[in-house]
Order: sequence, then structure tokens, then C-alpha cells
Amino acid sequence: MVTWTGKTVYIDLDSESVNTMRTDEKVIRKYLGGRGLGVKLLSELADANINPLGPENPLIFTSGPLSGLAPMASGAVITSKSPLTGTIFSWNTNGNFGRELKKAGIDALVIIGKAKRPSYVKIEEGNVEILPAGQLWEKNIGDCTKTLESKGNVACIGRAGEKQVLISSFVIDSMHSGRGGLGAVAGSKMLKAVVVKGEKELLPSDPERFRELEIKVLKLFDASPMLSKGLANYGTSALVKLLDYMNLIPTRNFSGRNISFADTLSGEYIKSAFELEKESCFSCPLGCKKRIKETGQVLPDYDSLWAFGFNLENPDLTSVLKADRICKDYGLDPISAGSVLGACAELKSGVIEGNVLESLLSEIGEGGKLGKGARKYLSGIKREDLSMDVKGLEIGGFDPRGIKGQALAYATSSHGGDYLTAFMVGPEVLGKPVSLDRLSLRGKAGILQVFENLTAALDSFVFCSFSSFALNEELCSALLLSATGMEILPTELLKIGERIYNLERIYNLKAGFTREDDALPERLFINEGENERHRPSRQEFEAAIQEYYHYRGWDEEGVPKPEKLKKLGLIC
Repeated sequence: MVTWTGKTVYIDLDSESVNTMRTDEKVIRKYLGGRGLGVKLLSELADANINPLGPENPLIFTSGPLSGLAPMASGAVITSKSPLTGTIFSWNTNGNFGRELKKAGIDALVIIGKAKRPSYVKIEEGNVEILPAGQLWEKNIGDCTKTLESKGNVACIGRAGEKQVLISSFVIDSMHSGRGGLGAVAGSKMLKAVVVKGEKELLPSDPERFRELEIKVLKLFDASPMLSKGLANYGTSALVKLLDYMNLIPTRNFSGRNISFADTLSGEYIKSAFELEKESCFSCPLGCKKRIKETGQVLPDYDSLWAFGFNLENPDLTSVLKADRICKDYGLDPISAGSVLGACAELKSGVIEGNVLESLLSEIGEGGKLGKGARKYLSGIKREDLSMDVKGLEIGGFDPRGIKGQALAYATSSHGGDYLTAFMVGPEVLGKPVSLDRLSLRGKAGILQVFENLTAALDSFVFCSFSSFALNEELCSALLLSATGMEILPTELLKIGERIYNLERIYNLKAGFTREDDALPERLFINEGENERHRPSRQEFEAAIQEYYHYRGWDEEGVPKPEKLKKLGLIC
């Protein structure tokens, strides 16, 4: 099977119609697949000013050119206009959904409209059906997945998505969730799930060369301590002790960073406390998801350990496990949920833990007011100053006061406070792929845009986010050629990433975002005793933003210049 182009399937839930078109090779060459293809389709199909919860907002699932072939490339990307932030939003999921899409010969699945009744989409043996989901509606993720998993790989929403909770997400394989409120988009369409089972064999165009490169990739993974020693043994909880040692875990809604109980939520402690089993995506050597053998529960990622542990000053691992389980079952983003709860704890000058934490999360999942996200909820009570967000998306558990390139990455992200748009924790904390001074903004603007471009390209291949610890554009170019016969030079791959980032910028500008939105919460610029010397100064930060615009080829207001857009082929 030729793996780099197949079908683009358009589904209109209003009319229950399904139309299939051959994916345009020219579009694939300019955007690859995954995030790039999703962003391209959204920008063509949806005006930037649409209501994210309206029927005209497309929900787009995309596979990548190497999906189901290369290690760490079995996931999919979900793209839509976010109801939480109002920005363009793409989420690179893990799991095996993208592999099944590719086996079904589908590069992109575009869903518009609103169903007349609860529905789900089933793809099997080349057939695409819109089926009634009345029996699934009001079920949470676990029950829904269990009902549908015999039919294929399941991406579904829980009750939070049905109730259009703005911090709800799709969950794939009952464990891989996302951000940006894309679950609410599905709920607004009365779409409960998408189930896909592909039947075609995926074969590279040059099997011998591809196998040589695959072996090289696996050796690079093994040579990366973060991958083979950290993630393979502990999952992302491997980060806890190092971040604590470097005083980089924010607590109390980013008002503190002193933790006395880090060991009790560390990967090392968790591994000693439970008998664990690896849970791997297809063809992934890491198995970074860990399942408790006795109960079957998948362990929380660092995001949940931070959101419901460190952020809330809650040292109880059992409580964090329950909170994470509730989020996965309702389909809630743990970072956003933990952030809004952290703000509430600060408002009440108290601590949220135990039964109260579980009760509040269930309330959010059932449509409670905290499910609007931190910015919208706090704006309603005139306490926006407590919202730790960028462009409406709550920032994660990596303190930007001590990781200044990450601070700049949060501010400039197309999605808002998304640390994965450019994971500067890699070079600034872990020293991979290069080591950078985390306490300096000097030179970071130019470096950051390269990382953003590379990440956009990797997301378009639909490589797992962790692949950036081992992969580069040269190896990706070689893999693409041997897998598909398509030759795209390494420099062109970075240009593709740059094209995607600029297209996202254009969409957000049309949606009403301005230079003023490339900013951090005020709290991160305020003096705080012993950590004062680590915080970025506002003047230093503003200068870095302008420098970043310069490297991007944007004007002083952050608008891409015509000559940049012409160079990228975005205008004639």
C-alpha cells in the first residue's frame, strides 16, 4: 500500500452524508499529514470567527505518512477551533488510532454539522457509517470504550464532552486524552465516538532501506537516557525528582515552589509501591504508560501528578490516582482541571484533597461552572489575576520562571499555554538534543522558532512527542523517502513546520488575537523572595518577544510580513 496519500473523508452529520475524495498530493507535499494537514483543512473550511460549538466548526482526525510503520508513529492528530481558547487547536494523541486510520486508507476524516440524535462514526472494511449512539450517550469513557472496542480502535467522549464542558477532551484507548476542549466540540455535534478498524497491510516502498533506518531509530531511542532509562521505566513520572531538585515544580497555583513530599509522588516511589505492567502503543519500544497489575488502572502522567498533587499541595498518591481516574473517565484535561481547582483553593485560602477533590472533579464532569476553565470562570468573579493561562489555556507543571525558553514558548504557542508546542524543558533541563542555559533568555528567540518548526513537522508525521529526544529532520527525511518514495529534503521539512506555524498564526490573528495575547500571567513577573533572581523581567521578556518576531519574519505587532508568506507559499 502507498502510505503517503489515500482518502480524505468528509462527513456531514446534519444530512448523514459521506463523501470521499483522493487526498491532493500537492497538499501532502506542503503539509505532510497530521497537524499540518489538519490545520490546512481547518483554515480552508472554517472562518476564523465561527462559533467553536456551532455545527460549522469541523472536527478533523488526521493520520501521518509514517503512521503504523515507524516506531512511535501510531497516533493521530485531532484539529478544530478550540471552544476553550478560541484559537486553532491541534492535539497529537498517542495510542493506535492513527495506525488504524492509515490501514483504512484515510489521511483525513473531516466531520461537520450536528446529528439529529446521539451518533457515532464507524469505519470498517472501507465502509464509513453514521450509527445511532443512544445506548452510549450518558456513558463515561470506560463503559463506552468497552462497548465499542470489539469494532475497532475507539476515540470517544465522556459525559463531560456531552455536556460541552470546555475543558473536556477525546480519550483514545481509555487512556490517551488531550486538551483544548475538543471533547466539547464533539458533544455539540452529538458525536459520541469514532471507531476505526483498518484492513490494509502497511508496507514501505523500500523495505530493506526502511528496516535499516528503523534499526537506527531504535538504537537512538536506546541511547537516549530520558527514553530508555526514564520513560521506559517510570513513564513521565521520571521527571519528578529532577524537577524538584531544580526547584521547577510550581505549587499553590504558581505562588510557590517549595515541596516537602516530592518523593511520595515520584516515579521511583510509585514503581516500588505497585507491581506494574507496560502499556505500549504499536511498535513502540518504550511502553511509557504503566498499568497497576492488581487494579488495571493506568498510572497518572506527570501532568496529573502535578495538577492534583504538587499544585494542590496534596501528598496523597491514592487521592491523585482517584482524581486521575475520574478525569480519564469523564474525559477531562487534568492540567486545566487541576489549575482551576488550584485557583479555587487560593480564593478560599485552603487545601483541596481527598473526597472534596473527587467531588469537585465529578461536578466539573457533570457540567459544573469550574468546567469553563480558569480564565472564563475567574473572569466571571472578577479574579482574572489568579488564572495561570496563556490565551485561555492553562499552563502545565513546568515553572517558566526557571525555564526561560519555556516561558517564551508558552507565550508564543499557537494553542495557548501548551508546553508541547515546543518542549524547551528538553534542552533547558534535560540537555537534549542540546544543552541550553535555562536561566537566560539570551539567544532563545532564534532557537525557539526552530524547535517550534521541528515540532510542527514531527506532529505532521504524527510522531509521538517524546520522539524529539532522538529524531531530527535528517532522519525523518530518510524515513519518509524509504517509506513512501517521496523525497523531501531536511531543510524543506523545517520549512513545512514553519509554513504550518505561520498558517496557525494567520488563523489566530483573523480570530481576533493580537500581540497582547503573546503574554504570561502577571504573577510570573512578580518578586517572590528567594526566587526573585530567577523570574524574567518584563523588559527582558518583551525584548525577547520582539526578537522572536524578527526571527519569524513578522512585524512588531506579530503579523507575518507579505514577503514571509510568499516565501512559504501561503500567498501568491
